Amino acid sequence: MKQQMARTVLGDVPADQLGIVYAHEHLIIQGGLGVMKNKDLLLNQVDYAVAEVKECMQYGAQSFVDYMPLDSGRHPSALVDIAKQTGAHIIAVTGFHKPMYYDDLHWIYHYSVDQIAELLIQECEVGMDRYSYNGPLVERLDAKAGVLKGASDYNVIAPVSRKLLEAVAIAHIATGVPIATHTEHGTCGLEQIELLAKFGVDPKNVIICHMDRNPDLYLHKELAATGCFLEYDNASRIKYHPDSHSVELIRGLIEAGHEKQLILGTDFALRSYWKAYGGGPGMSHLLASFVPRLRAEGLGDEQLNLLLRDNPANAYSLKKAARDEVV
Repeated sequence: MKQQMARTVLGDVPADQLGIVYAHEHLIIQGGLGVMKNKDLLLNQVDYAVAEVKECMQYGAQSFVDYMPLDSGRHPSALVDIAKQTGAHIIAVTGFHKPMYYDDLHWIYHYSVDQIAELLIQECEVGMDRYSYNGPLVERLDAKAGVLKGASDYNVIAPVSRKLLEAVAIAHIATGVPIATHTEHGTCGLEQIELLAKFGVDPKNVIICHMDRNPDLYLHKELAATGCFLEYDNASRIKYHPDSHSVELIRGLIEAGHEKQLILGTDFALRSYWKAYGGGPGMSHLLASFVPRLRAEGLGDEQLNLLLRDNPANAYSLKKAARDEVV
């Protein structure tokens, strides 16, 4: 059997060498429309990111997936610097956030689906644009993207988001790079899977994120039944739900036989969440506090290894691309 590989900013590595994975993070947000609307989103200090990553590594973390997509604050060269300074595996994203991150004159509204797909393919196979396509010049780094991202809004997938998800699907089929999606408050996960399947994507190659923002176990079982991965990152977000909700969702999905489809992250995309910026609880909370709680609530080593190691290794591994099919 061919060894599974994951695409990091410093090159492809065997997926089973990723170790403990922080499955949905924001290490750098250098600016963009989102930051203009909310200054708490500005995470522009490499040394602060290095400090947070190193603290997580003290608890055993080895890999981090940065989810900032195109032209919304992504900083590929900074991700390379973080990887080199920490020794961590960093996986970068290409693709798109929800429409609020782009103004109404942005190229996402004017380029064709095929043109957008080609831009994504180049990011995955040639190298990420240093400027994340905020244009007009393109300067490709050696670092390649290892995840394709799409997004939807609260209870709706806007027309432009459907268009972008189609481009993401085309790029996935061409490159084998896995897909991950933003759901707003855990809505439209099933609709995203249905849409991507319509475009030819196997749900087992898709990660649906933030689902624990919508702590409806019945819905989560429905989604898991499609074969996709579910990413949970609500731990410590008491303003939404107590951690007991996330614990019960995890236990419920494990009891339903979906223990191989769950991955965990923090999604700490605000200064106020980071110790380095004077906030809290810090990215280390996942391993320092939440995982010990899962253990205290009855999860054993085998189950925790699935959530932290094996499942993300499978979720973030490169899939069989169209060009690899036997003719």
